[in-house]
Amino acid sequence: MTDAEHREQHNHGSGTFVGGDVHGGLWQVFLPPYGKKATTSDPAPTKRKPERDNEEEDDYEDHLWALLGAAWVAVSAGGAVGYAIMGWSWTDREPSPGIAERFGVGIVGFCVCLAMAAAFFARLAQVFELWSEQCAITAVQSRGRMVAGPPASMSRAMAGLTAAAAVSSELLASLFGWSSFGAEVAQRAHLARLNAAANAESARAATKRRKA
Repeated sequence: MTDAEHREQHNHGSGTFVGGDVHGGLWQVFLPPYGKKATTSDPAPTKRKPERDNEEEDDYEDHLWALLGAAWVAVSAGGAVGYAIMGWSWTDREPSPGIAERFGVGIVGFCVCLAMAAAFFARLAQVFELWSEQCAITAVQSRGRMVAGPPASMSRAMAGLTAAAAVSSELLASLFGWSSFGAEVAQRAHLARLNAAANAESARAATKRRKA
C-alpha cells in the first residue's frame, strides 16, 4: 500500500467512546437515526441499509438463544446481589456470610448483571430489527396503499422499539468500554438500530410510491 492509499482514522471532538471507537455525543444516542425525509441528493431508502456479511449473518443465527441466555444470567446475578444484600446463606446448613464475602459477591454480581443486561438489550434490539425487516418487506411487496400502510406502520413501530433497546444497551455497554465485550455489544446494538431505521424508511417510501 502506497502513502497515497494509506488512511488514518482520527476522532475529534467530544463523544462517547466504546472500545476505542467514537459513537458521537451522548445526546446523539437518544436521537433516533431516522425521521429525516429523503431528498433528491440522498440515496434511495432501499439502499441505505448496510449489507450484512457472513460474520454478521452468523451473529443473527442464535440471537433468540443468546437473548434467553443473557436474561437467565442477568436474573441469576441479580439474585446473587439480593442474597449478598440480605446476608442470606446459600444453603440452610451454611452460616451467614461475612461482610467481606457479601461485599465481594455483591460487587461481582452487580457487574455481571449490568453486563448481561447490556447483552440482553442488544439481542432484543436484533429481534425488533428482524421484525421491522419482515414488516418492511411486506409493505414493499404489497400492491396497494391500504395493504402497505399497516405493515409500514408496524415497521416504524418496531424501529422505535429497536432504538429504545439499542440505546439502553449502548449506555450499559459504555460502562464496559475498556473491554472488547463492551465494544462488541455496543456495535451489535448500534447496527441493529441503523438497520431498523433503514427498514422503516424503506417501508415509508413504499407507502409514498403507492400514492403516486
